[in-house]
Amino acid sequence: MQKYYFVCNPASRSGRGIEVWNNVETYLKENDISYEISFSKAPGHVAKIVEELLNVHADEGCLNVIILGGDGTLDEAIQGITDFDRINIGYIPTGSGNDFARYCDFGDDAIYNLKKILKTEEVKLIDIGKLEYLDDCKEHSAIAGDVVARTHWFDVSCGIGFDAAICQRVSESKSKKALNTVKMGASVYVLNALKLLFTDITPDAKLILDGKDEIELKKLRFVVGMNTCYEGGGYKFAPEAVPDDGYLDVCQISGISAFGALALIPRASKGNHINNRHVGLYHVKEFEVKTDIPLWVHTDGEVYTKSSHIRVSVVPAKLRFLM
Repeated sequence: MQKYYFVCNPASRSGRGIEVWNNVETYLKENDISYEISFSKAPGHVAKIVEELLNVHADEGCLNVIILGGDGTLDEAIQGITDFDRINIGYIPTGSGNDFARYCDFGDDAIYNLKKILKTEEVKLIDIGKLEYLDDCKEHSAIAGDVVARTHWFDVSCGIGFDAAICQRVSESKSKKALNTVKMGASVYVLNALKLLFTDITPDAKLILDGKDEIELKKLRFVVGMNTCYEGGGYKFAPEAVPDDGYLDVCQISGISAFGALALIPRASKGNHINNRHVGLYHVKEFEVKTDIPLWVHTDGEVYTKSSHIRVSVVPAKLRFLM
């Protein structure tokens, strides 16, 4: 009998995570499915749980680990993988953004998603992205006293500038919990975006594609490398991005006024922003961004630091996914 190791973020979507787990556990017990459960207790704990599972069960071969949480929880889990060949990852979304789940067409029915995972006969190999900080950015850490990691994996997207600044604001927002309780958590991203459009600094930057093509960007809003087509709670910045082609789709927006950028927001929700002359799209295996000043950087909506020089690359067919 196969065994499943569940890792739950009980705080996701303002406490909904534990409610979803209770339903999942009832189904597991009713169907005599072997399982273990671990609950995260603080930011960064999910990575430690996954790493410990791989260490403790080193003699069990490939582990089936199912994550209950949002994009950030899944992101944390990937950081804890010490051997990608020894773990199959399943995902039951319980967050507020759920961009990876949106791409995979997962619904809100946790039991339906669980059944899909349990019925998986062959894992799907998907790409993941790798972020490298190429400057000394410790003084700009978003976590007091923390040493900034020099590299970071991601499965959805990695951005620098405006989109990361929104994530940073949202992480500190007191209204997110209240909005989540009435199923309007995604609106907190829109509210913070509107504020930042007119106050955010837009420095000049250089975008280097696959180590050779260099593009000068004036008044940069943001650059984002997309492994899937959605980020930010459903914005389709890279409509053609898929996580199994061995490439990242890069979207940059620059040289545009605040009012111009404001007009792009609703268009980006459907991917109709791409024909604007201030938008650039590229299909690459690697890119670098150099900015005049440090800007916030995110992976899968999680923000740890500011940086003025990053490299982002794709690692093809790295993650074994149950879906």
